[in-house]
Amino acid sequence: MKGYAALFFGAILIAAFVLKEYSAGVSAFFVMTPWWMYFVLCGIIYSGYKATTLFQEERTIEQKLIEEEGKVYMKRLELARAHEEAKEMNEQFNMMSSDSEHEPEQKASGE
Repeated sequence: MKGYAALFFGAILIAAFVLKEYSAGVSAFFVMTPWWMYFVLCGIIYSGYKATTLFQEERTIEQKLIEEEGKVYMKRLELARAHEEAKEMNEQFNMMSSDSEHEPEQKASGE
C-alpha cells in the first residue's frame, strides 16, 4: 500500500509535466511557478501521506496495548475472585471445626 501511494504521486507529477506541453491553461500555471515550488508541493503531499499512515500505525499499536491491559485486568479479577472464594471456604471450614470443638465428647464408659 505504501509503495503504491508513492507511485501514484509520481505518476501525477509526470502527468503534470506532460500536460504542461499540451494545455495552455496548465502550461501558464507551470510557467509562472518556480521549480522549487514543485518540491514544496511534493513535500506537503508526502507529509500528509506519512501523517495518515503513522496515525493508522499508532492506532493499531494502541489497540494492542489496550488489549494487553485488558487481559492483565481480567487476570487480576480472576485472582481476586479465587482469593475471595478461598477466603470464604476457609471461613466455612473454621466455623465447622469450631462447632465440632464445642460439642461435648462422649466417653466410652457411658459417663
